[in-house]
Amino acid sequence: MLETRNLDVTIGGKAVCRGLDLAIEAGQCWAVLGRNGVGKTTLLHTLAGLREPECGDIRLQDKSLARLSRRSIARRLGVVFQDNEDPFPASVMETALIGRHPHLGNWRWERNDDKMRAMQALKNLRLESLANRPVSTLSGGERRRLAIATLLTQDPALGLLDEPTNHLDLNFQVSVLELLKKLCTRGQAMLMVLHDINLALRFCDHLLLLLGNGRYLLGETSSLGSAANLSLVYQHPLTELSGPRGPVMVPG
Repeated sequence: MLETRNLDVTIGGKAVCRGLDLAIEAGQCWAVLGRNGVGKTTLLHTLAGLREPECGDIRLQDKSLARLSRRSIARRLGVVFQDNEDPFPASVMETALIGRHPHLGNWRWERNDDKMRAMQALKNLRLESLANRPVSTLSGGERRRLAIATLLTQDPALGLLDEPTNHLDLNFQVSVLELLKKLCTRGQAMLMVLHDINLALRFCDHLLLLLGNGRYLLGETSSLGSAANLSLVYQHPLTELSGPRGPVMVPG
């Protein structure tokens, strides 16, 4: 789905990663973990082609990202940003339909199947009853679920999500991640920035751990998601406990 080769990313003179060789394959669900300010969002924006790396190559479905048009990228890759801005009035349905724009020809309106896809995405996020509501009237959690519904409407092969559980209550945190994981079992791939270690361990099969100063670890969650590695990431001791769905990390 997406591959980086010898990727260097910096921001404000600080190294986010150096020599990153990352390969995200169909069906995989990745979590990016790291301390505040380590550059998780900067890396995600770089992988989406929204900022230039210092050096290295990013390939999307075996094509150089730098040589693809924004429309071509948007047909393959979708992004959920950390925050959403709504400068123009729009309904919930109209906002979800933005996800279909990369698939429409010039001056073409959405067809019935586009609207059906958007409505199904709203149903999946339990927003269908709000379809005609102005976006400006939504709570923070409802707006977050709408951003994810827009991604589902877009239906990209790869989703890059920056804190998808932000503003969500516990029940929605779990149900949203269950939904994204289900999409991976159907052949899509996800890479998401998360702050909740235990949600990452539960739902993501691969981890990218940003350690600071350009250092990183990556690999399968089963081998990389240890208390020792995660303590190194967060510079705080963690203790591993046995939970009903696998290991649980608690502060030491």
